Amino acid sequence: MHSAETQAAADRSPTSRSALRDLFNRVSESCDLPPLPAVAVRAIALARDPNVGSDQLVHVVSTDAALAARVVSIARSVRYMRREPPRSLDSAIQTVGFQALRRILIAASARAAYRADDTVAQTLWEHALATALAADELARLAGEPRGGNSFIAGLMHDIGKLVLHLSDSKNFAALDHDDEEREQEIFGVTHNQVGACLAEHWGLEDDVVWAILSHHRAPAEAKLALRIEIADRVACQIGYGCTLDPETLPPMALDTDASLDEVAGNVARSFESERTLFS
Repeated sequence: MHSAETQAAADRSPTSRSALRDLFNRVSESCDLPPLPAVAVRAIALARDPNVGSDQLVHVVSTDAALAARVVSIARSVRYMRREPPRSLDSAIQTVGFQALRRILIAASARAAYRADDTVAQTLWEHALATALAADELARLAGEPRGGNSFIAGLMHDIGKLVLHLSDSKNFAALDHDDEEREQEIFGVTHNQVGACLAEHWGLEDDVVWAILSHHRAPAEAKLALRIEIADRVACQIGYGCTLDPETLPPMALDTDASLDEVAGNVARSFESERTLFS
């Protein structure tokens, strides 16, 4: 169901739900969208069923050893950990709960798309994680729980760049930072359009899809998109994924009493430990 924020974005923009479907078809012609792993798809479907027990989820997730290991590791993040760090898949699922498990599965699947032996992909991953941590910190300061849609939207906001890189690494390397006009010229689509289509393809919430689509030009009433735009700036400020000098960027106002420097400092301090959990 659309939230008021999502519906406002849809009404204000020519990119309606039907237009997004048309965009999806165009994106699919330009580049291959990676599917959500089959095990993650099954587990997410089960996690939505109130009659399913944790033992059934353990059985499904454990059929993919790499995914299961990453779920246990990510569940140790402060974003999801509620008691003692989980030591097994069963304890991880019982600790975080089914709703958080769905987000962890999305996060684990997104991480798997960035190959460790690809330096461009790893640079994009570091920026994605730094942005996600910044968005999560902004959500926390606004009184929202950790590990929610802000974190997932931050993690996914530039995944379209990864898809473009994997589709045509030579042309992607020739792009300037966030040069959407050149992306449109070369690929026929922009990275935020590709990312939004992938998020839709993976079944993410509407707010997340629209935030990915509009995070470079977020309208004032689109709070999640604005948060991702600010988080993107924070990632640049601490040195992850921005080719521009942060000092030359225009100032941005936060929706909390904290300063941008304070948020950046918190993210910088947590980045290395969080990167280890996602590796």
